[in-house]
Amino acid sequence: MRLRPLLAPVALCLALVAAGCSSDDTAEKSADSPAATAAESPAESTAAASPSADASEPSEPDTDTQQVATDQVAFDVPASWVTVDAAEAFSGDDATEDPVVQDLAARLGVTPEQAVQTFAQMDLIVTSDGERDAGVLTNLNVVHVPGALPTESAARAELKQIGATITSIEAVETGAGDALRVAYTLEAGGGQVRSQALAVDVDGQLVTITVTAGTETTSDELTDLVLDSLTAA
Repeated sequence: MRLRPLLAPVALCLALVAAGCSSDDTAEKSADSPAATAAESPAESTAAASPSADASEPSEPDTDTQQVATDQVAFDVPASWVTVDAAEAFSGDDATEDPVVQDLAARLGVTPEQAVQTFAQMDLIVTSDGERDAGVLTNLNVVHVPGALPTESAARAELKQIGATITSIEAVETGAGDALRVAYTLEAGGGQVRSQALAVDVDGQLVTITVTAGTETTSDELTDLVLDSLTAA
């Protein structure tokens, strides 16, 4: 079974968040996993720290930005964010033994081998430099496949498969093409994350950009940043 285009980035976000969530039990189980390595590498000492007392407050995205790009699209992210090499993060003989990967594969109805193969083919993964938003390592990823925009009903069905609760869904126009913006919540690592997916039709390619944060405010602000700056590459 092939991973659906909207589910693949959702799954990878969950992997990064699960490795970086504030749950001590989750952190102990996944500390040596490929997903944990990817999430912790930008600022290992900072990421290892427990969330502060005011972790429930939304973090403010940087005022300074940098442009990141794939072969299909370009957009802005906070200047302090760093890029993670997906192929490296999900390589190695033990990648399929990672409990985070196995859990994701079970949710998606695919084998761990299929999940790892898809994760390693991500076009782009960008994370905060270790700063957490309500205990969550804020991150963004991009994947593309040939195809058209999903319908609203198809998007709902795909996200429902992994237990997501959709909070809003709307058609939007971007500088790269017509898009579908979907906001949803998802249980991960003993807590709840707020994610938004932008599925964009770029000259016959379906590009999905997924933002994951710990609060709705941060998720909205980061997705707005991407949406306002999005162009075809």
